[in-house]
Amino acid sequence: MTNKFWLTNLVLFQLAWFCCALLTANANWLIPPIIALHFFLSPSKRDDAKLLPFAILGCAIDFVLYQLEIINFTAQQFPIWLLGLWVMFVLSVNHSLSWLNKCKHWQIAIIGAFGGALSYLGALKFSAITTSLPQTSLFLIYATIWAFVLPALIVFQGKFVESKHN
Repeated sequence: MTNKFWLTNLVLFQLAWFCCALLTANANWLIPPIIALHFFLSPSKRDDAKLLPFAILGCAIDFVLYQLEIINFTAQQFPIWLLGLWVMFVLSVNHSLSWLNKCKHWQIAIIGAFGGALSYLGALKFSAITTSLPQTSLFLIYATIWAFVLPALIVFQGKFVESKHN
């Protein structure tokens, strides 16, 4: 199961992302079972748990952007499901995104800039988030943030997670 768990993690993260993007009204109760299933099936529960503080940091970044009115949500309040989505994302670093450990920091920054920003544009297209900014501006803001966030997460993982995962 260990060498195949990366695929399970990938499916669970995508399931979580689409729940949040398409089913925002129900995401608060859909995400916790997905996280629980990840931990139930994970061969590296302790190493996964070590990454959870980074989910709080990521959620705090989105909260600041929400407070600055760069992004908004259909419920007009900061959603709990966003923390769950951050949890699933950081858990992916030990599994379906473990290949990032082989990349140089500048490569991770580029991957983060494009991947992170495009994820938020996808959320915008599905109406999970809203903004008064032009899409290009939103993209540039998130690309800049993610060019730092993803490499920081990989460094954090390297310092606090001892074993390598598949």
